[in-house]
Amino acid sequence: MPTVHLLVGDDELLLHRATERLLDQVKAAHPDVEVDLYEAAELEHLPEMRTASLFGGSHCLVLRGVQDARGDLKGEIEDYLEHPDPDALLILVGRGLARNTVVHRRASDVGDVITVAAPPDWKDDEWAQLVKAEFTRLDRKVHAHAIQAILEHAGRVPAVIATKVAQAVASTSAGHTVSAEDVEAVVEGHGQQSGFALADAVTDRDAARALVALRGALESGTEPIALLGALVYRFRQLLQARGGADAATVGTSPNNHRRLVGIARRFGPGELAWCHDRLAQLDIDLKGNSELPADLLIELAVIDLATPREVGAPFNPLASTG
Repeated sequence: MPTVHLLVGDDELLLHRATERLLDQVKAAHPDVEVDLYEAAELEHLPEMRTASLFGGSHCLVLRGVQDARGDLKGEIEDYLEHPDPDALLILVGRGLARNTVVHRRASDVGDVITVAAPPDWKDDEWAQLVKAEFTRLDRKVHAHAIQAILEHAGRVPAVIATKVAQAVASTSAGHTVSAEDVEAVVEGHGQQSGFALADAVTDRDAARALVALRGALESGTEPIALLGALVYRFRQLLQARGGADAATVGTSPNNHRRLVGIARRFGPGELAWCHDRLAQLDIDLKGNSELPADLLIELAVIDLATPREVGAPFNPLASTG
């Protein structure tokens, strides 16, 4: 195991969980390890790394918030990374630490840099694994439907997910496998959702999930016009993918491009063009062409966009009757 580890990312909870996992590995490899934990903002100097433990065991220093290191502390960290002690372990944890910083460069030269990031909004399976990991951390099994219920209430925010999971676990007895009914009984709210979570639900033609995502986004303060932007962007990608544009032209990765092509193929003849026109009408309405509230305008549009239709078919009022 390297003697220097740098964990970088933008989410505080995910960084904390990654640090916990790394320390579990350290303790498994060195049962006698002595771990000292510090916050960079509270220090003026780097704690001694080269003094052996009183009982001759391994020494591990965890320094969180390294992006806040200033003055002597910053210089001492950079100097230490030039020649780290082979008998000690240093774990640095920083939010938003850029690759061009001295700490990032030197840590990558002498140790291991771990980038900690939340899954993309559209990778439902990875978000489900994140929820499951929170239940596992609390020594509790969970049904798949309960995982989906947590995501519907918590959205794509790791800290909120952890809170909702803790609520569900606290309300059930040890050894009980948490069900969707358990989650619904104690967890409230729709959770913060991004515009792209909404776009994914709409393009999956899942109207119920799209409305949950819409309400979560609106409740978290996202403006309807911003949600419109996410929808326009996603449908433009689908139109490009359907028209044969490559990943670079669409502006996405090859894997996501293949996913977009698959989604686009599920739309019938003329449907993507119809959706594009519906978004144009929503744009006009949101900019003052309608007297309806903006929240209602986008809700009606989301229902339209998420509902499969046969474009150009004549209206038949008897089609839905038996």
